Amino acid sequence: MTLYDLRVSLCRKLGYADTPPIEVQDRLTGFLNEVHHRILGLPGMDALRQSQVTFATVANRPEYSLPPDVSRVLAIRDTVNQIVLRGEPWGWYTTQTPDPASSLGTPEIWVPIGQAGIAVQPANASAIFITSTAAADVSTCYLEGIRTGGYPFSSSVTMTGTTPVQVGALTDILAISKFYLSASASGTVTLTEDTGSGAELARVPIGQTHARYLRVALWPTPSDVITYTVDYLRQVEEMAEHTDEPLVPRDFHWVIEAGARMLEYEKTDDRRYPAAKDDYEKGVRHLKWYVTQQADGRSAMGAGTVQGSRLGAWYPRGS
Repeated sequence: MTLYDLRVSLCRKLGYADTPPIEVQDRLTGFLNEVHHRILGLPGMDALRQSQVTFATVANRPEYSLPPDVSRVLAIRDTVNQIVLRGEPWGWYTTQTPDPASSLGTPEIWVPIGQAGIAVQPANASAIFITSTAAADVSTCYLEGIRTGGYPFSSSVTMTGTTPVQVGALTDILAISKFYLSASASGTVTLTEDTGSGAELARVPIGQTHARYLRVALWPTPSDVITYTVDYLRQVEEMAEHTDEPLVPRDFHWVIEAGARMLEYEKTDDRRYPAAKDDYEKGVRHLKWYVTQQADGRSAMGAGTVQGSRLGAWYPRGS
């Protein structure tokens, strides 16, 4: 079910028109998103958010921004050299490597270094442009940072949809510390360097007002280009468009609707709140079982007649 389908079904159960007043639509959409976040944040629901992405290192660059939907890194793997990088805390990194440029080689360790609003800083003193994939994006873009000479700046511009526009009149921006929009993005909003088609610096996803990137450092600092596979938990984004779908299996979309119905009854002090709460909690229990019990727990080596050797690939089957 899409966000639109969920909201229409919810309206019918609550006794509202399929298209209620806009304030009711916004409230119910908010409840659906809140329940979606609640469910996917529960222990045992990680399997619904797991994903993979690859990124390539740059020689002599120690720090990297992962894609915006990366919420938590589970593992970073070098599949070419058959290495699983070990995770260490930020304190270890700062004491182990005061100067990252002094230790070059093939990385063995990754370190989370926090969130950032910019994926890549400008390569040099530059003008900054903003554009979107949706013509409806005409909100205000705000930038803060440092220009040549170390002077702080603050600039803004009204977006013009899919037509790139320069943010302010400055052409000597060295670093950006803050980037945000005055209203949720209708399309994917992109910040670029020098021109509207220049190097991408940051991206605001649909339905968001800020860019968010999880940054990691690699040790030793890569001395060459290496492609890494990142296993991660996806960030749960807001369902904003009519066609957006939840991350939970379709057979359990009704649980999100039940939770939103519960929140609406709670707001209106409706006597049906306890029944809706029971319905929602039962659905969550069933969903947990569905997610966590998909494997039967048996060893693949002992299944059927294809059992291998416990001693290794070079020994007879069954030994």
